[in-house]
Amino acid sequence: MDQFAEINSHRLRYRMGGEGPLVVFAHGLMGNIEQVLPPGLDMDEVHTRVRLLTYDARGHGQSSGPEDHAAYTWETLGRDMSAFIDHAGESAAILGGASMGAATALWVAVEQPERVKALALLMPPPLGGPEFQRPDEKNAIAFLDMLSMAIQATGIEKTIEFAKGLPGFASTPEAAEERANWLRSQNPLTLIYAIKGLVQAPFHNPDDYRRITAPTIVVAHEGDGLHPVRAAQLLAETIPNCELIVAPEPNYWADHPDEFLAEMVRFLGPHLD
Repeated sequence: MDQFAEINSHRLRYRMGGEGPLVVFAHGLMGNIEQVLPPGLDMDEVHTRVRLLTYDARGHGQSSGPEDHAAYTWETLGRDMSAFIDHAGESAAILGGASMGAATALWVAVEQPERVKALALLMPPPLGGPEFQRPDEKNAIAFLDMLSMAIQATGIEKTIEFAKGLPGFASTPEAAEERANWLRSQNPLTLIYAIKGLVQAPFHNPDDYRRITAPTIVVAHEGDGLHPVRAAQLLAETIPNCELIVAPEPNYWADHPDEFLAEMVRFLGPHLD
């Protein structure tokens, strides 16, 4: 059932269910709770093992947020995630997330390690500064930034019509209309402010990940500039106690949610007592 909490001066939607150790898991950019828990996903085994809290990040889904791109950084998102641990009545939790949510959990693990019992990261974004990013990563980031600026300058409908003409927007007219409807459904705060803020927000220096003490699993997939295997490998090489799993194709984990949940339950098993 949806609930709302006042988190760092913003009204954020969340859901919490199950029994056991607290797990806080965050969605990706332009996502929401339903991205993490799509309708029809069988969560019975998870809810018998953990108390799972998912939430709409600031400026996403049904959550409020500031109309200021400077208020969307890895620190502000990380402090929101940390505040949800307090809201659930705990001092520490198992943290995780997908894409933007993964980078959010990483911020907490580096800056507030005492709050993290274990770390589960799905499809981390292009970590490190521009010197680490490859051409396909830079192109993907530039497209997001252009999308934000175009929507702010011309509105969502004109931006969609422009984007439909770009190579790679969609493979078929049907897919293009589906993607256009998805963009229309987004929270305007996300499209205008959150994208711009997070594109500009610096990540930690990769050496900082060596300070993470929590057991960590990183799950990635090939062929995706916004979620490069390079970033997942960087984490596996720098976090002292880290396991890496790489799928062969984009969208693998979205298409196989039961397999992803099975990997999470397996990894978290030793940390649930």
